[in-house]
Amino acid sequence: MDDNRMMVVVNPAAANGKTGRRWPYIKNIMQAKGLHFDFRATGGPGKATVITQKALNDEYKTLVCVGGDGTLNEVVNGFFEVEYNKRNRSVLGIISVGTGSDFIRTLGIPREINRAVETLIRGKSRLIDLGLARFVLPNGEKTSRYFCNITDIGLGGETAARVNKTSKILGGRLSFIYGTIVSLFLYKNKEISAVIDGKIKRQGKITTLVLANGQYFGGGMKIAPLAEPDDALLDVLFIHDMSKIKLLANLSRVYKGTHLSISGVEFMRAKKVFITSPEDVLLELDGEQPGKAPVEIEILPQALQVLV
Repeated sequence: MDDNRMMVVVNPAAANGKTGRRWPYIKNIMQAKGLHFDFRATGGPGKATVITQKALNDEYKTLVCVGGDGTLNEVVNGFFEVEYNKRNRSVLGIISVGTGSDFIRTLGIPREINRAVETLIRGKSRLIDLGLARFVLPNGEKTSRYFCNITDIGLGGETAARVNKTSKILGGRLSFIYGTIVSLFLYKNKEISAVIDGKIKRQGKITTLVLANGQYFGGGMKIAPLAEPDDALLDVLFIHDMSKIKLLANLSRVYKGTHLSISGVEFMRAKKVFITSPEDVLLELDGEQPGKAPVEIEILPQALQVLV
């Protein structure tokens, strides 16, 4: 690995500002372990995408994301702002210090900084799939965005919106538990129509509909326990019109990943899913809340090399 062509993208605002405070410590560890790199700090939403795009065009071969799942999503999208040959010969490294840090759980990347840096030095990579979501922005415009972990509509979208509007000082798990419980009491199940791979159709009220490339979301909920990020398939999970009491009673099972057998939970796999609704149904994508239905989700096999 050419250490001299490594760019580190740092989001100092991630994890309620914790990443900015920890960056000098992380940088010292990387330098002490012999890594040579340049770094750029993001200055607001979308900046990590711009930094990544420029770095790849400037022939950096390793892009390292230092931040949370939202920062990681922006960096991943930056890979798709450049020509295929530049993206294809580059690799993504992850030092996760965000609120949720969910995607690294699926990949087995350590959260502890010293061990995470070792993954950069070792240079072993895994070719993973990505998801592509086409959806509607709050202002009504249509857009698209890549995701590496999970997207969902319904309760998950409302929870992400609430968590991201409040302080995350409680940390990952507690912030998301708080957001989930508050959202649960305020949320009303939504009427949706979903077409899976152009043939299977589901219509009716849902609590949430999850489309997963990774296994975890919400600060450690093992929502898609069977998902593999390199099987060229989305794990699709319907939670059909479940009562608040039943959801609360089974929340611990979601963290353990033992919820697939609960009545009202339906699991399948797909390559593409199209979702519409007569209501405003919010979309969650890699921990952020960028828009709403209608939404089309598809899997892009073998899309990105990640250091593991």
